[in-house]
Formats: sequence, structure tokens, C-alpha cells
Amino acid sequence: MKKQEIISFFEDKYQLNKEQKLYLTIHAKRFEVLLSLIQSKNFNKIMDIGPSFLSELLYQKFKKNLSLLGFDGSQSSGGHLPDLKIFEKVGFIPQDLNFWNPSQNQISDFDLIVCGEVLEHLYTSPSILFQNFYKSLNKNGRLIIQTPNAVTLRKRIKMLTGKNPFEIPRENLMNPGHYREYTSKELIELGESNSFSVEKLIMDDYFEYPSTLSTIYRTFKICIPKSLRTGITIVFKKL
Repeated sequence: MKKQEIISFFEDKYQLNKEQKLYLTIHAKRFEVLLSLIQSKNFNKIMDIGPSFLSELLYQKFKKNLSLLGFDGSQSSGGHLPDLKIFEKVGFIPQDLNFWNPSQNQISDFDLIVCGEVLEHLYTSPSILFQNFYKSLNKNGRLIIQTPNAVTLRKRIKMLTGKNPFEIPRENLMNPGHYREYTSKELIELGESNSFSVEKLIMDDYFEYPSTLSTIYRTFKICIPKSLRTGITIVFKKL
């Protein structure tokens, strides 16, 4: 599905509020990037971490083969989730990833794990998270990580003006904001040190914020080195 198809799918299917529409506008291109990576792949058991708009898109492809892991319906409700009915359609594993232990929940044998825009919200060690990903995947299983780039050009420029590009953690523990963002080099090192190989790396400006400055960055992104673009998508393969 292309970006506009994704937006139309949700606008036709749901009554979206202002917050949900904004989230969809910003992330639809990111969803397109991720879906393009799996459209020709056959996976029998899939886990999506962090229920969101993306969960509904994955359900359209994988149906009952999809499981969700994260906060339950009431805790997940908000701008990043179009509807709570997704929890009635697929298997759901309630879990705070900061305290995740796959062996306790008997989470294993997945062919694909999707972790989109979640890693930066966690305060636990990312190395522990990668170890848990490894334990939860089949041999040769795939892990797709999407996360903001910590050293994007926009953030560097903001820092040069004396402003901190990172927000202070919020008081809401269910939605604390970003604790720690990562570079592509850090993520690759985390994967390789935990027995993953990198199958594909995409760095792009796919966060489409509805602002003039964001539009300018996207218009001239061809002039921006990939290492300084806003979004990181990595496909890891379990060794």
C-alpha cells in the first residue's frame, strides 16, 4: 500500500479524531516503507510490538497469524491507535517492555517481529531487548526496527542555536515520550553483538510533519546525507 492508500483506508474505515488524523499524516509514509519490506514475504507467525495504526495494516496481510505485545486496550488508546477492536481480532500479550521476559510468557517461534517507534520510549537496556528479540524468533527469523535518528540534521541545527532537540520525559508513564534515541551505527552494533545480521538499512525523511520547515527538509532531502535523515528502518536476520 502506498501512503495515500493507507490514509484513505483509515479515513474510510474509522471516525478519526484530530489527534489520530495528525498521527496518521505524520506516519503514513513510514508505514508504506515498512509494508514494502514484507509485501512479498511469507511469514507464518508475526508479532507486532506496540499496538498502533500499523497493527491494523499488518492484520490486513497476516490475519490470525498476527499477535500484539504491549499495553492493553485502555492503556494503548490514543492518537496512535485507530480503534480497540484490533484486540478482539488477534492474540494479545500484555507486557511492559521495560520488564519483558519472553520465557515467562512462553513467547517464541515467531518468523517476524516488528518493533516500530517503540525502542526510543524504553528506559531498559536495548541490549536486553535485543536478547529478548533473539529468544522470541525462529531460526533465520526477521526483526524490523523503526526508530527516529538521534543525530538528524534538524536536531544538529537546533543544538547549534542553543536549544535541546529532545523533550523532557513526560509525567505520564504510559506515554513518557522519548527516553533515548539511537543512531544507525548504534543499532547495527546492538544487533550484531546479539547474533543478528543486517539484511537492509533504510534512512529516510519519512516523518511527514505538517509544517513548512518539515516540507522544506523533505523537498531537499536528496542534498542531506542519509546518516542525517530523520528515520531509521533496519531489517535484522537472526543468525
